[in-house]
Amino acid sequence: MMKIRLAASILLLLAVGIVLPVPAAHAGPVAPALSVVVSPTELVPAQAGFVYVGGGYPLSVSVTLDDAPLDVFWSGEGYIALFAFDFDEPPGEHLLTIEAYNPLTGESLSTTETLTVLDFAYPQEQLALPYRLVPLLEPELNQNELDRLDAIYATRTYPDHWDWPYALPVPGGVVTSRFGNSRTYNGGMWAAHHTGTDFRRAIGEPVQATAGGRVAVADSFDIRGNVVIIDHGYGVFSQYAHLSEILVEPGQIVRRGDVIGLAGNTGRINGPHLHFEIIVNGITVDPIRWLALKPGFVPPREVIPHQETPEEISAGS
Repeated sequence: MMKIRLAASILLLLAVGIVLPVPAAHAGPVAPALSVVVSPTELVPAQAGFVYVGGGYPLSVSVTLDDAPLDVFWSGEGYIALFAFDFDEPPGEHLLTIEAYNPLTGESLSTTETLTVLDFAYPQEQLALPYRLVPLLEPELNQNELDRLDAIYATRTYPDHWDWPYALPVPGGVVTSRFGNSRTYNGGMWAAHHTGTDFRRAIGEPVQATAGGRVAVADSFDIRGNVVIIDHGYGVFSQYAHLSEILVEPGQIVRRGDVIGLAGNTGRINGPHLHFEIIVNGITVDPIRWLALKPGFVPPREVIPHQETPEEISAGS
C-alpha cells in the first residue's frame, strides 16, 4: 500500500509541473589556447623585435632563428624571445621556428615565421670637430671604449620581473639627431655609425630610466662622458650618455621614470644633450623602433636638420 501511495505522489508532482532539483554540473576551468605573435616581421639593419607565446603557465617553449636557439623567458603574461640584427646585416630572409606545449592540457603548437631584413642604408654624415675634441678621435681610444661596452653587454641576467613597455627617457623630448647615421669625422680620422638617438636637453635637466632594471654601470667614459647603463635583464640594456651628474650607483634597482642623472655636455660633444641607446643581445639597435613595439606609441618630435644649431649637432658616438 505504501509503494502505491508513493508512486501516486510522484505522478501528482509531475502532473502539476514541479520538478525536483538536480545537482548542477560545473565545468572545469578552460586553459587559453596557445597563440604566437611576432613583431616586426620586416626589419632594417640594427633593429630588434620579439616573439610572444601565450596560452597559460607553465608552458614548454622553444624558439630558433635560422636553427640557432633564442633565450625564452616568462614575462608575467606570456613567454618572450628577443631577436636583433646588426648594422652589417645584408638584406634577406631568416626563418623563425616556434614550438610550444602545454603539459596541463596536452595542446601543442609548431609554426614558422619569416623575418625579412630590408635593403636599407643609413644616411652618410661628414662632421668636423673643433681642435679641442680631436684627441678623442684617436682610433685606439675609441676601440678601447667599444671593447669595454661589449664586455658589459655580454653579461646576461634573469630577473624575476620583466618591465614592459619602455618609455622615452625625456618625456616630451625633441630628437636632435637620429640613430644610425654613418659618420665620418674630420676627413676620415674616425668613422662609425651613430649608435643612439640624441634628445635636446639643457645642462641639469633630468634624465629618466626608460624601464625598470638594475644599474650595471655609473661611470665616466672618454667618448660618452658620464654614463649610466641599466641592465633590464634577458640581454637588454639602456645607456644614457654625456650626463653632467650621475644620481645612481651600480647595483641600484630603478623603476621606469626614476631620475637617474642630469643632462650635460661631458665627453666628445659639441653641446649639451642626451645620447640614448638600447642594446639587445649585444647589438645596438634603434631606440625609437624599440619603443615603437608598444602599440599606440607616439614618436617624439624632431628638429628639422637645417634648423639645428651647431651645439645640437652631436659629436658623440
